[in-house]
Formats: sequence, structure tokens, C-alpha cells
Amino acid sequence: MVVNNMASLIDKLPELRGSIRENYDLSKTTWFKTGGLAEVFFKPKDIADLALFLKNCPKDIPITVVGVASNLLIRDGGIKGVVIRLGREFANIEMDGELVKAGASALDMNVANFAADNGRDGLSFFSGIPGSIGGALRMNAGAYLSEMVDVLHDATIITRDCEVKNLKASDMNMTYRHNDIAEDVIFIEARLKSIAGDKEQIKKDILEVKEKRENSQPVKEKTGGSTFANPNRDNPEI
Repeated sequence: MVVNNMASLIDKLPELRGSIRENYDLSKTTWFKTGGLAEVFFKPKDIADLALFLKNCPKDIPITVVGVASNLLIRDGGIKGVVIRLGREFANIEMDGELVKAGASALDMNVANFAADNGRDGLSFFSGIPGSIGGALRMNAGAYLSEMVDVLHDATIITRDCEVKNLKASDMNMTYRHNDIAEDVIFIEARLKSIAGDKEQIKKDILEVKEKRENSQPVKEKTGGSTFANPNRDNPEI
């Protein structure tokens, strides 16, 4: 079990507008309802709140970022240091010209539906991924012959040193379920490429993805989706 030794850290932190808790039960946040305690659990109010936290958090304190935890197993011993989870304040989805801009905590399914409602094609595969945009960026998530790298225009990140940067997909070296971004970097949002399409056809495509998942996976059970990496990386559908 995690032992609380973070009181001095919390005492040094500025007044934050987000939620910060000690010894938080992480099983409340994971898809599988398992996991021990986070020494400190922080949900920032916005990017300025997050930056303030990072600036005042001692560099020797480990930071772990979690998303919706749909494929995450947390040990009973918990996680030392600070666990950060972006909440609904980072879940906005909107059009930015021909790009779909989505916050890191926006659910993949919601992004697919938003694109369909706006007649934007090319993002329907996100409806088959049970996670968030931040997680999809972190692991180059994909389904049904498409993956994040195929549609990513650029992503906004914040580093441990509070630098906010904009990265192109080519800057991230995104390969099968992997990229080269440091683990303590936090994804803030992504802008996704799309093309104009027929709204009703796009919705049919999403329904087709739903039917494929229901016919091949126990979607009514608590699963992490595709648990194992595919050995044939040149053709992930084999």
C-alpha cells in the first residue's frame, strides 16, 4: 500500500483550481475497477492550472498520467507520486476549419460521432476504440485498418518543464501502438484531418464498426478491447 509521504509537497503547492487529493482510490477511475491508491491524484481545471502545478512540483516526484483507463491495470500497491487525469474541461470537440479539434480527454466515440454530425469523413474508426484522444495519441491507437497517425495533423503537449509545444505527426515517430514522446509529457489536444462526406453514409460506417465489434468482441463485458499487439504489423487486421 502507498504510504502518504506527500504532505510536504502539497503544502508547497500553490492554490489550485482543480481537484487534488491524497491517497485516492484509483479503482474508482479504472474500467476494471481495480487498483490501489494514488499518493496524490490531480485533475486540473485547465491548462494554466496544470502548468502551475507542474512548475511547482519537485522534479524528483514521479508523475503518471492516466486517461479513461479502459486498458489499464493498476497494481494493488498503488502508484507513487502524482497521478494526473484530465477531466471534462479537456474534452471539448469543435471544428477548426477542415480539421476536427479534440481535447485529450474527449472520448474516441464522441469524436467519431461529432465528425459524422458535421459531415466529416475519415474518423469513423475511432468509434471502435474504447478510449480517449489522449490515449490514442500516446499509443497511436487504431482499428479497422486506420490509426491515429493516419489522421493526425498536429498535437498540443505540455512538458514536465511547463513548455507548451505543437507537434506534427512526423515529430512523434508514430509506429504501431507506439511513439517516441517521453512518458511524462502530457497531451492536451489533437487536430485531426478529415474530408467532406455524406453525413448519413458516415453514420452507417460507424454503425458498421459497432456491428463488427459486437460480432467479434464481448462488448457488454468489462474488457480492454484488443489486449494483445498484433504480430503482423504490416497488416494489423490479420
